[in-house]
Order: sequence, then structure tokens, then C-alpha cells
Amino acid sequence: MKEIDAARLKEIQIEIIDVVMKFCEDNGIKCWLNGGTLLGAVRHKGYIPWDDDIDLGMLRSDYDKFMAVFNAKNDRYKFVCYENDPESFEWSGKVLDTSTVLYEPNEKGEKLSVYVDIFVMDSAPEDKSEQMKMFRKRGVLRVCNLGRKLPIFLKPTRGGFLRRIAVSAFRAILRIFPRHYFVRALVKNAKTYAEHDTGFVGDFTGLRNAVCRREVLEKMTQLEFEGKMYNAPAGYDEWLTALYGDYMKLPPMEKRVSTHFFKAYEK
Repeated sequence: MKEIDAARLKEIQIEIIDVVMKFCEDNGIKCWLNGGTLLGAVRHKGYIPWDDDIDLGMLRSDYDKFMAVFNAKNDRYKFVCYENDPESFEWSGKVLDTSTVLYEPNEKGEKLSVYVDIFVMDSAPEDKSEQMKMFRKRGVLRVCNLGRKLPIFLKPTRGGFLRRIAVSAFRAILRIFPRHYFVRALVKNAKTYAEHDTGFVGDFTGLRNAVCRREVLEKMTQLEFEGKMYNAPAGYDEWLTALYGDYMKLPPMEKRVSTHFFKAYEK
């Protein structure tokens, strides 16, 4: 197998975006550039210079439709999440290019393929204290799910001997729980207000405590990303502000680094 360098990785990711966006357009599914990818489109017209992954977004109803039909119409590309793959711990989805192999964080970790993330937005309560309650619960469940997912003796990316012992013990305790126990609980928490028309949506499966008006993510515009035009929320300013605050301000130099650790190969 041939190792994939940074430039080739981005080419493959762009190919996945093109496949997903075309599929969504053909099937009446709303999908947009999200997270750091949306920020990159607005601020850099492409990847954030120190970033190397892709985020897409969907509302829950579109996400469920995509999950139900995408794999039946694709061979090379596969959508995975815990709901359709018994081996997956993913609470939000990934579209994989199965002509590649990717290990996170290295060959001793999880085996996947080069992918793009699809994050799902759920109905959010109007009350900010209720929003924070859901975000706090999400945080605990994410840590537990990650601990349940990783090999017990996989060395942490930071810390010394005592931390390694503590992390391994924590992961061993989490093996008591069924494989999908924490990811199911996390998605259930995200869907708490699924039956309520609150007028707000939030990212209750991602990393940030972001909530905005539903209408912000219901209408689309087009933004440039790496020389191509893709769907983005018409209200991207409000959504990016919810995600990052003053999103046009560059972070300090010491934070301009990738947090994505992997090894990837073409078959």
C-alpha cells in the first residue's frame, strides 16, 4: 500500500465532498459545509492552513434519510455510524472512501478509511440552562464512549507513566458496559427535544456548545472551498459565531496545529 501524504489526503476528501453533495442534491437532502470546514471557506476560501479534516452538517431529518439510502446506491463510498454498523462507536456519521485505509491515531488504534464527518443538528430547548444540561451530559458520555472504544493499553498522546496506568484502568472498567451503551445514551440525549418545535437547533453530538435559530440552517447559500462552490448556511455568520465566537480572529500561533492524528494508505 502507498502512504497518503497531506496533499493527497485533501484531494480524496474533496472527492468525498463532491460525491456526498451530488447525492444529497439528487435525493432532496440538505447538506452543508460545517464546523472548521465552513470556517475555512469563509476565512480562507479553503482548508484552515493547519487543518486536515472535513466537516459537513445536516439536520436530524435529513441525516436519517441520508443514513437510510446512501449505502444502497454506492459501492466505493460507505456511510457508517453506530446505527448501521455494529463495529462503530460513531454518534455522528462518517462517509468513508473504502479504496483507502486510515488508522487513528496510528496502526495500533482504530482502522477506518479516509473520511469526512457528517455532524447532525437536533432540536434545542429555548432555555439556556436546559441547553447546558444537555451539553454537560454529552461531555461525560463522549469521554466514556471514547474510553470504551480505544484499546485498553493504547498509550495516551500525552502524560507520563501514572497517567497511562490511570487511563488503562478507566478503559478496563468501561469494558463492563455493552459496546454501544454510551453512544446510544449520547444520541438519546441529543434527541431530547426531537418532538418539540422550539425554533432552535444545537450541536449536541459535536464538540462545541453551539445553538442557533433553526432558520439559520434551513436556507442555503454557496461558498467557495478549494476552488469549488458548496452549500453553506445562508446564516453562516450566526452559526459560526455560535460555534467559535469571534471566528475571523486567528488563534495564537501555538494553537495553529492539527489535532488529528492518523496514518493513511491507498490500497
